Amino acid sequence: MARAVPRIPPDRDLSIDFVRAICLPVVVLLHALQMGIAGDPLRAFNALAEWRPLTAITWVGMIMPTFFIAGGFAGITTWRRMHGAGGTAAEYIRARMLRLARPVLFAMLGVLAAMGILALCGADPEFLRTFAFRLAEPLWFIAVYAICTSFVPLMAALHRRAAWATYFTLAGLAVAVDLVDRSLHVPVGALNWLFVWLFVQQLGFGVRDQWYSRRPRRLLLVLALVAYALMAVAVLGMGYDPDMIANLNPPTVLLLLLGLAQVYLFTLLQPAIRAAMRQRPVLVGIGALGVFGMVVYLWHTVAMAVVVGAQLALGLPFPPVLTTTWWITRIPWVLAIVAVLAVLCLIVPRIERLWPAERARRMPLWAALACAVALVASVGWVLTQGYLTPGTGAAVVLLAGAIAWLTTGGPVQRTPVDAKARRSDRTETGAQA
Repeated sequence: MARAVPRIPPDRDLSIDFVRAICLPVVVLLHALQMGIAGDPLRAFNALAEWRPLTAITWVGMIMPTFFIAGGFAGITTWRRMHGAGGTAAEYIRARMLRLARPVLFAMLGVLAAMGILALCGADPEFLRTFAFRLAEPLWFIAVYAICTSFVPLMAALHRRAAWATYFTLAGLAVAVDLVDRSLHVPVGALNWLFVWLFVQQLGFGVRDQWYSRRPRRLLLVLALVAYALMAVAVLGMGYDPDMIANLNPPTVLLLLLGLAQVYLFTLLQPAIRAAMRQRPVLVGIGALGVFGMVVYLWHTVAMAVVVGAQLALGLPFPPVLTTTWWITRIPWVLAIVAVLAVLCLIVPRIERLWPAERARRMPLWAALACAVALVASVGWVLTQGYLTPGTGAAVVLLAGAIAWLTTGGPVQRTPVDAKARRSDRTETGAQA
């Protein structure tokens, strides 16, 4: 007789855990394939920049909107639970920033340690600079996710009071930013890091409230096709880049439309996903990916550094990118990264348990937001300047200071209601990005 499936909390939607876990290997695979190392002397660059098939693949494979939809679902679920138990916005932001900042600092130190080892082994400084810059690129998600998470209490209130107005306002602002940036050539496109991703996060709120699952399935399919059709119109008639990765920095309305298409398609697939998650092997596998999700996302760059270091130490060649030899060698390259990641998944969580316990002292809202700003500023510096710049030390110190403040809290002792809210938040194991 098959063993019973572990008990699942009644308000837990396993379809969200499924898509978030499945997205992780896609992200790691893309980053692994994008890491091009070639030339004499060696340099690191985007290996897929000139690979034309990637453009079509990104219309399906660009799954970052799904990440933010799942994050919105988890965020509003956790916030409602905390708020219902008497928790405050400051408590929510403090908990989420601390949960995010600690692993990020540890992973950044891991990359710096790997770079230091490569330097001591005689790696070319310019190669290390380009390589370290490439390794910093996945940090963009951390910065934007921290911003969106900090807005969850406010956006949840707007969702409750004026959901449709909030959706249309965010969408209108995103369109306006695109028009001003593209037509008037005023460099305001960076504002869509906020407007586009907050809109997509709001879609996750709608999933939580079952907005889409109550709609006829045929309508959802039509709406998904309409979203894709509007994307095609923007590409063919308005000059947008057809590559969804190119529309990522800064985000354009194409990613907003892609988020709409993905939320409709996800809703269509939810019954099948939930049925699959009732199978114990699937549940265990997805659960494992969920438990180690932060390690996989943050440490796959360290794994790439370890594999590159081993390749340099063994004198193995770096074939020209996009050649037949390069594609063949991507198989052992990816498998080696996965093997190192598996080891890191055994080591990193054990070390992370050494973090001191959070003190039972309340933080004012302004202090929690200041720590969120420090996290975004620290990650943003490394993201835009690379790891091997003089300011990286200051960025690491700033992040460590924010973690110390979030851990210490204060100056007010937490009330019993606050403590209850905190315990409630910790039960939401799926809330971490």
